[in-house]
Amino acid sequence: MRAIEFFRLRRVRDKPRALAAIAAHAGLSPPEALRVLHAAVGGGRPVLHLPDDAAARACILALVPTGFVARFALAGDGDLAQAVAAALLQARLPPAVSDAAGALLLAGEPAAALEYGLLHLRAHAAPADAARALLERTATEVGLMVGVPSRA
Repeated sequence: MRAIEFFRLRRVRDKPRALAAIAAHAGLSPPEALRVLHAAVGGGRPVLHLPDDAAARACILALVPTGFVARFALAGDGDLAQAVAAALLQARLPPAVSDAAGALLLAGEPAAALEYGLLHLRAHAAPADAARALLERTATEVGLMVGVPSRA
């Protein structure tokens, strides 16, 4: 079981598509999905429970074009930085890129560190590269959708 949380909304949202995605991926009835959607629009951070990590990632990615941004539910504030640091270490980036990403992590900017490493790999690694896939998967899990154009 994997929980995801809504944590950010874009200015322009497609509520009908978001409602359909929530109902389809989380297996909720339309009224239950509508309660989740209203909680997110109302400023809350509703949580959806999905069967596994793959289903959670699919739901997160289905919500991106609707303007609702979700991520794996984190136990605490340190989890985001820890998840990003672990992914960056496993990616084995070149020293200069690793140093710059590490500096961003130390400055308290884990999203910027992940974005920096991912942008490097998108420019210098094939789409099937394992390190690139790892950082893209981590970006999905923590709610950082680098390269997804905003509808705002």
